[in-house]
Amino acid sequence: PKVTDQHKRTFLQEAIDCYEIGARRGAIALTWSLTVHHLFEYVLSKKLNEFNTVLAKNTDKRVKITQVAVVDDFSEIPENKFIEFLRSARIISNDVRKILDAKLGIRNSAAHPSAVMISEVKATDFIIDLVDNVVLKYVP
Repeated sequence: PKVTDQHKRTFLQEAIDCYEIGARRGAIALTWSLTVHHLFEYVLSKKLNEFNTVLAKNTDKRVKITQVAVVDDFSEIPENKFIEFLRSARIISNDVRKILDAKLGIRNSAAHPSAVMISEVKATDFIIDLVDNVVLKYVP
């Protein structure tokens, strides 16, 4: 109920539906996608100048753009670099950066075929941590 945007609420409900039937990997992947897209919207609506200033100074050759203007532009930035740029631009705190880095690692383990077991506790923590510390905190 705390997520008021209907599109995001529907997306989060789908992640919760996955979780409730035991599809924890799906729940993690969907929650991560929701969180990252939410941050894209936040940057575009509230912090675009700060983000583009940091992006323009980038030297990582994997990042082929020097500024973003629309959501699709973010697809040109690897997720770990996106998190780094958010922190460098002071859009997120260092504590939130740590959360995002840790959750990206979990998402990577969950989203790719592996023998890693995803416990109910890990999936619960993943969803709650990202919703409470990112989705509800950074309002576009």
